[in-house]
Parts: sequence; C-alpha cells; structure tokens
Amino acid sequence: MTPLPVQALDIAAAVVLVTAWVSLLHRRIEALVDTYAIQSAAVALTAGLVAYEYRAPDLYLLAGLTVAVNVVALPGLLRRVVRVLGVPRMVNMYASVRESALIGLALLLLSVWVVGPIAPFAEIPSAGLLPIAVAVVLIGFFLLVSRRKAVTQVVGLLVMNNGVFLAGIALTYGLGLLVELGLAANLLVLAIVARIFLQRMKESFDHVDADALRALEG
Repeated sequence: MTPLPVQALDIAAAVVLVTAWVSLLHRRIEALVDTYAIQSAAVALTAGLVAYEYRAPDLYLLAGLTVAVNVVALPGLLRRVVRVLGVPRMVNMYASVRESALIGLALLLLSVWVVGPIAPFAEIPSAGLLPIAVAVVLIGFFLLVSRRKAVTQVVGLLVMNNGVFLAGIALTYGLGLLVELGLAANLLVLAIVARIFLQRMKESFDHVDADALRALEG
C-alpha cells in the first residue's frame, strides 16, 4: 500500500474499534445507535480504501450498500423504535458501565494476544485488520448478552456484523457480494421484525425488557 491509503486505513480501523468500545459506555439508547452508525461509516470507508488499493470493484458496491443500510436505514429505523416505544435509557443492565468498559478492554487485549501473532503469517497485507475485527465481534457479543433492552441487543448483533464484515475484508478482500447482500437483507428484516416485536411487547407488558421473554417461557 502507498503511505496515504495505509494511514487512512489505520484511522478507519481505529474508529471501528473505538466506537465498538464506546458503545459499552452509553446509557442513552439513541447515543448507542448513533455510535453504531459512525462505526458502520468507518467500516464502509475501510471497504472503499481496500477496494481502491487492490482494485476490487465488488467492495465499492459493498461500501455503498453498507452506507445505505447500516449507516442510514437501520439506525433511522432503530431511532424511530426508541421514540415510539419511549425507551430512551438503558436501566438494570447485567453489567455496569464501568464493568463493561473494563471487560471491553480485556476483550481487546485478548484479541490482540490470540489473533495478533497469527496475522503476520497471512499473505494478504490487510490481514492486520483481523485482531481489530475479532475484538469488535467479541465486544458486540458482550453488548448483546449484557444488556436487557431488546433494542440494545439488536445493536449488539449489528456491531458483531460489522466485525464479521471487517474480518472478511481483512482475509479475502470481502466475503463475496452475494453473501453480503444476503446478510444485509437479513439484518434489515431482523430490524423490521424487532420493531414489530417490541411494539407488541409494549402493548402487552408496557416495557421492552428481554427478560419478559424468559418470564413467558416459565
């Protein structure tokens, strides 16, 4: 890579990682959604830079798709869910903000320790993104399991998807256009279903705790 794309790629990857960690610090759900949108924009920029440097035109389309779906459509839909259902803040989290921040840092160090030594053996120059991608997946998973509000759990799943996408860029210059199109479509459907589901929960139980599902199972 030439120096400018390398520097830009490093900055974009750093933004993806930092926004993943910052997502653990939010109490306001709309702020969490905004952070996810910023992260998705950084992922799209990463895809565009790799596409430019390695002349991979499919990645340009994937970058545009990421902007349209993950930066615009999904965050807009999730913001509307938050406003309609009146759930502006996260309460009764399984892990406090301080605990979440420390666990997020631990997951980052774990990714660097486990995956970092493997990345140099890859023959693809962008494989250096792999430890960051794994850290983002792990942080997204922790966000998914440590929050009680169903909206925040959806965001955790979407953060994990950004990490998987970044890993695909790191290892293969993209996971393949058809796979990513299908994944993006599934995530959009997931958000729509989540909206309907949360509305039903609001009507029936007057809250949106995911614990309501476990109560129903009993």
